Amino acid sequence: MPPRDPFYGILPDVLTAREEKHLQDGYFWDNSIRKDQGSVVIQLTLSGSAFFEDVSGKSSVKPGQVMLFCFEENSSYGIYPGDPDPYHHIWVEVSGALLIQAQLEQLRGRFGSVLNCSLKGEAGHLMRQLVDEEKHQQSRDRLLRAEAVYRLFLSLLREQLSGQKGRDPVAFGRYLMESQFRSPRSLQDWAEEVGLSREHFSREFSKRYAESPAAFLRRLRLQHAHTLLHTHSMHLADVAAASGFASAQTFHRAYRKAYGVPPGRNRGA
Repeated sequence: MPPRDPFYGILPDVLTAREEKHLQDGYFWDNSIRKDQGSVVIQLTLSGSAFFEDVSGKSSVKPGQVMLFCFEENSSYGIYPGDPDPYHHIWVEVSGALLIQAQLEQLRGRFGSVLNCSLKGEAGHLMRQLVDEEKHQQSRDRLLRAEAVYRLFLSLLREQLSGQKGRDPVAFGRYLMESQFRSPRSLQDWAEEVGLSREHFSREFSKRYAESPAAFLRRLRLQHAHTLLHTHSMHLADVAAASGFASAQTFHRAYRKAYGVPPGRNRGA
């Protein structure tokens, strides 16, 4: 990131987000000899397996797990020897602003460098979204990119602390939806994450909170979009994506039904 960026060194940024597949055991990186300006990499295994090794030892990184690392540190990673399946993964490199460096150290200090990251969870969805945006050369607003980085680290932290779901899956599902509504996940995804069928989750949620989970989710997304329309000059498609809507058309219909006017007309009102 060039120094002329007014947020350089203050806010994090998404530098690279890619998907890769490797077939041979020769895939190996020694981070100690890779030069960098303090960025952080989050690498999620989709299929196959990899290993990550640092001063704490060597760990496997299986599907649904991420490895966290920086360049110029004493660590290495590569394809797990003898695994017959291709190593398929996505990775996101972010600039290491001070707050991100602090979050990285807290995560690794408490949970290690290999963390759980459900392929259907918020962090997994967000990483895929960032990869898709780079693949299609879609550029987010600078502040939205910084927000995406913070969300990614916070969602990884939530996933490591998710022991509550076994005690009260409905309450845990509501917590997940409330904290992750900006992720374009479906109700089915959240129900599966808390271990319930969609029908059972919807029935128990509605009984307890006098509102269906679909209505609760739509209300959170619309409120967030309404705030963005009044505080940012973002394109409507960016407002929709930042609020968790699957498409700009879905957002337009839901907003008009809730507020009586199309979202473009209500900007700044």
